[in-house]
Amino acid sequence: MASLVKTWQKWYILLAVNDSINIIGKELIKLPFYHDLSSYYDQIFPLNQTANTFITQYFHKGNSVLDMGAGTGNMAIALAENGLNVTASEPEETMAESIKKKAKSKGLLLSVHTKAMEEIDKFQENFDGILCIGNTLPHLSNLEGVEKFLQKCYIKLNPDGIIILQQVNYDRVLSKNDFSFPAIEKEDFTFTRHYEKKDEHLLFTSGLTINGDSTENTIPLYPVTSQQLITILKKVGFQVVDVFGNFKGESHSIESPALVTIARKL
Repeated sequence: MASLVKTWQKWYILLAVNDSINIIGKELIKLPFYHDLSSYYDQIFPLNQTANTFITQYFHKGNSVLDMGAGTGNMAIALAENGLNVTASEPEETMAESIKKKAKSKGLLLSVHTKAMEEIDKFQENFDGILCIGNTLPHLSNLEGVEKFLQKCYIKLNPDGIIILQQVNYDRVLSKNDFSFPAIEKEDFTFTRHYEKKDEHLLFTSGLTINGDSTENTIPLYPVTSQQLITILKKVGFQVVDVFGNFKGESHSIESPALVTIARKL
């Protein structure tokens, strides 16, 4: 059961942004939905080549990079193929095993762990870069949790190290009450997503329809805004280098689909 709960935490790290843990509301988890969704993971979340190119430009071959919340490892594998020394951390053990199998099949040396975000300080080594993408950050339950995590990230980076954060643009979501996402429609399934505001959180509901049979699940997210994130990054010591609206490198605005933040350890 604990392993499946961790799996749900990861599903919803990825479900909110497809440009690609301290979590509340575990009682909302419905295991049958996970069992259905697991078969379609890589179809819903294939490697984003634009994101791969964008991220790689910030590093040199041989740099050490930690991918927190690596899922089945598509981005971690791609970065390793680009010559980076990659550590992938995925708290769900089945997914972590998938990363190992993919790396082995490609002849790549990848360090794979099952640490959650709160456990980043348990890594023995420091890194030249840390990735926290795919709407991972909003799964921390409040701003205090976000600050604690980013403080740990700062400590685990080498001097001049880079952190790359990517999430939904909650400036847009909150200001426009834009709580919808386009459906992902494939030949054998349809995947839907939407938000509902509840107090200071957003309830994020995903639905999967297979051969006319539908299931869904809901989980709460904390909608970190761009100003909140920038303020916290500066508070813990980072220099905010760039803020973009997507992995194409376009300027961030209230209309942007995502918030991509690049910060450097001073």
